[in-house]
Amino acid sequence: MIKGDSIEYDLLAKWANFDCKGDYSCEIGVRDGMGSKIIMDNIKNNYIHIGVDPYGDRVYQHTDNQKNTKWDGLEIGVAPTYSDTIRDTMLNDLKSYRNAGKFYLANMTDTLFMCHPDYNEKKYAFVHFDGPHMTRDVITEAVWFANRSSDNARFVFDDYRKYRMDLVAHLLTYFKFKTIEAGKNKICLEKNA
Repeated sequence: MIKGDSIEYDLLAKWANFDCKGDYSCEIGVRDGMGSKIIMDNIKNNYIHIGVDPYGDRVYQHTDNQKNTKWDGLEIGVAPTYSDTIRDTMLNDLKSYRNAGKFYLANMTDTLFMCHPDYNEKKYAFVHFDGPHMTRDVITEAVWFANRSSDNARFVFDDYRKYRMDLVAHLLTYFKFKTIEAGKNKICLEKNA
């Protein structure tokens, strides 16, 4: 059974219920696969959904102000990502989507994904940002996807209160995005080209 580690999945389902017009959807930070499943169950006419997550128990700074965080009983200054076992369970849980050609996992960091030539020429209509929650990382991802966004693109940001969403949203106005709705944990911006 697919699990989720967030809230407001109802908002994600509502915002994903739109026509991608043949372009891609993507989620940065897949973890257990709940966000990707909700997107794939609600989105219309997407070419394929790409999930991006490195797994492998990597350790990294997750938020701007993270200091001496307790993670699984360890006192550390950064948070680990998720194990290969979580990845394998997620891939099994999304097997029917993979077999139908609806889901592809890019098992890599967001940075490697953005540098990889296979993903640079694609158009993205829907992106769920649920990976690193540091302002600089979210800005880097948002600009990269904005430069590859379709005319009707929607960007959803998870845990947006953990970083400077005001800066991200302002920056995205230069790409014709505006906020259409915000919850306690998730916010949706839409491009009006």
